[in-house]
Amino acid sequence: MKILVDNIYSFLITDDTELKKALEKKYSAKIPGYKYTKQYKSRGWDGTKKFFSSRTGRFGSGILSSIIEDLAYLNRDYTVEDNRTPSPALSPYLSGIEYRDYQKELVEMALEHRGCIVKSPTGSGKTIVLGGILKALEDRTGLIFFTKKQLLLQTYEWLKGQGFDVGIAFGDGVDIKPITLCTSQSIHKVTHTHLNTSEFIIFDEVHEFSKGKLATKIIKSFPKATYRIGMTATVPKERLALMNLRSFLGPVLSEVDVLGLVEEGFLTPPEVHFQKMPEYKDHSLLNTSYQEVYDSYITNNTTRNEKIENICKGISVGKVLILVKNLKHLETLKTLIPESLSLEGKDDLTTRKSTIQKFVSRKKSILIGTTIMQTGIDIPEITHLINARGLKSEIATLQALGRALRIHDTKDKVYIYDFMDEVPYLNTHSKKRLAAYKSLHLEIKK
Repeated sequence: MKILVDNIYSFLITDDTELKKALEKKYSAKIPGYKYTKQYKSRGWDGTKKFFSSRTGRFGSGILSSIIEDLAYLNRDYTVEDNRTPSPALSPYLSGIEYRDYQKELVEMALEHRGCIVKSPTGSGKTIVLGGILKALEDRTGLIFFTKKQLLLQTYEWLKGQGFDVGIAFGDGVDIKPITLCTSQSIHKVTHTHLNTSEFIIFDEVHEFSKGKLATKIIKSFPKATYRIGMTATVPKERLALMNLRSFLGPVLSEVDVLGLVEEGFLTPPEVHFQKMPEYKDHSLLNTSYQEVYDSYITNNTTRNEKIENICKGISVGKVLILVKNLKHLETLKTLIPESLSLEGKDDLTTRKSTIQKFVSRKKSILIGTTIMQTGIDIPEITHLINARGLKSEIATLQALGRALRIHDTKDKVYIYDFMDEVPYLNTHSKKRLAAYKSLHLEIKK
């Protein structure tokens, strides 16, 4: 039995068909909505995506360590022929920056594994970890991928400040260099220079690359990229999404969690308040669409919006961030809270910077923002976070939480406000958000 290893795919060479069938079954996942496809209805497909082929023995090299664990458990003998040829990495230490212990560990583990997913909470200094990895690979050609231009630009400015000579590729901004920061939408701008030469690929907010044909295609491209590293604060829990990442990157590496960062003084202690909403015993809601329920019981819910208004009135000093899903809700809350500032997707960088400057300069200020506030906005002065938008995503919930936990000398605690909505759809979503907070072992008050 032999394992042939390459950067993207590996092969298990064996005549043991039962073993290969067992591995194919283990490394597979159902596609959401598969029961509604023509292929499934015609019995031509069972709805499964397979990450190990029982016919060829091929699998994404990211699950190599798991395959080896399986063979060890089964007490099977094998040899490994590893065709990856990485040269030794350089020193990962950045001038003038003293790594926290967990940051040093994450950098060293990522370089040792070469393929992995680095999990580290928002506020833990993922940019410093990225900088350390990049410092060790500075003499190579490679790409760092982003899904949002704002995150790309922030990282670009930070890396330039650390002395890195990096290029950018997004929209109209193109300055291709051996190491280039690129949005996933602009990959066509770098394929001719980097597709067959990149020795590393790094993905910021890698959970956003777990779905969609373009995103997954990017992850399983770049044949010379021996170092394949994803970075995120929140690894997907859905099996399919996680396997899409793991199969072409590697195992999840984690050295610290939110509670640990709070205890060590690297994040602000949070206090989560869940506001219970009235229960609406309207049976007609059972025949109502999700969007109609959302519009009626979140966007246009007078009771809920007045609760948000009253929370803001009860705060005498502080920086309050209110998250909403749509512009209608933003405008409704601005009417109720006329002194509030607002930011939305169409606002350019100049508007964002000036608005944030006003927000942090006042003794008490309130900022209402759409999803652009969820990632890429660094305002450590935030003392209160109100999740007015609801939603069920654990990733979105914890990303938003991370906006408020960053330490600042003006605060010693941060207050999180959320809602237990008691109507169809929204009740389930509230419970999922509550579970997300509990997964971090946070103090929760109802």
